Amino acid sequence: MSNALSIAAVTAVLKDLVENGLVKDAIAASVGDVVVTALPPDRITQGTDERAQLNLFLYQVTQNRNVDWVSQDFRSKQPRQIVESRLTNPPLALDLHYLLTAYGAKDFQAELLLGYAMQLLHDTPVFSRELIEVSLKNAAKVNTSSVLSQALTTVSVSNVAENIGQIKISPEFFSMEDTSKLWSSLQTPYRPSAAYQASMVLIDSRNSHKTVDVDIEPFLEPVIEQVTLPCEPGKALIIRGQRLQSDITRVRLQGIEKLLEPEAFQDTHISVLLPPNLQAGVYGVQVVHFKMPVSGMSHQEVASNIAAFVLHPTITAIANIQGQGSDSRSGEITLYFNPKVGKTQRVVLLLNEVSNYADKRYSFAAATRTDDTNAITILVENIQPGTYFVRVQVDGAESPLSKNLAGEYKEPQVIIP
Repeated sequence: MSNALSIAAVTAVLKDLVENGLVKDAIAASVGDVVVTALPPDRITQGTDERAQLNLFLYQVTQNRNVDWVSQDFRSKQPRQIVESRLTNPPLALDLHYLLTAYGAKDFQAELLLGYAMQLLHDTPVFSRELIEVSLKNAAKVNTSSVLSQALTTVSVSNVAENIGQIKISPEFFSMEDTSKLWSSLQTPYRPSAAYQASMVLIDSRNSHKTVDVDIEPFLEPVIEQVTLPCEPGKALIIRGQRLQSDITRVRLQGIEKLLEPEAFQDTHISVLLPPNLQAGVYGVQVVHFKMPVSGMSHQEVASNIAAFVLHPTITAIANIQGQGSDSRSGEITLYFNPKVGKTQRVVLLLNEVSNYADKRYSFAAATRTDDTNAITILVENIQPGTYFVRVQVDGAESPLSKNLAGEYKEPQVIIP
């Protein structure tokens, strides 16, 4: 049975992983003495007494959509599971959302620590049962008087790890607005941070239920390792990973209600066409598996980790500029987009002078719009004459510059006469 220790156990595993990594890595020597904690941010000492520190804070708990299913490792060890005849009170399936924050009193300490911790979690996207068991035993030994250590004395650590099974760790990327709201709610000064999701964590009910034996084939979770964008319009997005093929395989895109059917798929890669009306921006993608229902159970669905990709816009630009002599120039630049820009998307025009020695750079935000469009005219002012590379950012997704055969950037450009 997965009990109430599951949440604390996952936090302890995260903390132990980061602590052990710091001990083994040379970064500890460059940063100095570093402490790893799992406290609310308002409990962290800041200011003149601030020290090099990494903190994990469980700021939110949400329900996992795969509520009827347990983790891959647990299922694979239970080929003949005992399930409830009626799922009147299934396990409480949770996703845990953590804020990983770096602190430091000296220049670059916080950045070094955050970069190191993010690399460590990127290298360890899945916590196996064995890793969980070792980490919990370490956590219990480091401080025998801690609350967690005392709680673990009442249970079998091996059983706790066995029932937690396998936990996936994936980054969550927030907009500046969402980040601001989160830190405002914490009522503490902002520090460099990154958000992560641990999925999924189960807590069983202590109520007894009538049970029946049901044969259940192990339902292995897919894992995404890499996403490759189409090289040109009409080509497919390529998803590479492990265990991607199932009876019914679909692809879920963040913000798109309808699941996408792959053009082709194998166990290690999937190709899927992106919707033609997909707007530029940052997207999360998941591989979703379905199986035919089993007697006594509801639908069988399991999703992979979330992988992020950026759909970059492509543009052409036409300038209409006034001015002469040594005066600064003003006017407008019309941009033509592929794909269309949504009416609520934020668009910023970036101009960089085409020169190895000049440092003329300008940025201009587009006005709000009432409709989706593939053409936007942006007012510009106080620009010096010259030739400029043109880029845009659409919700943070930046248009690329093409290169010539020598590897030098060449277009798009505009000339300010």
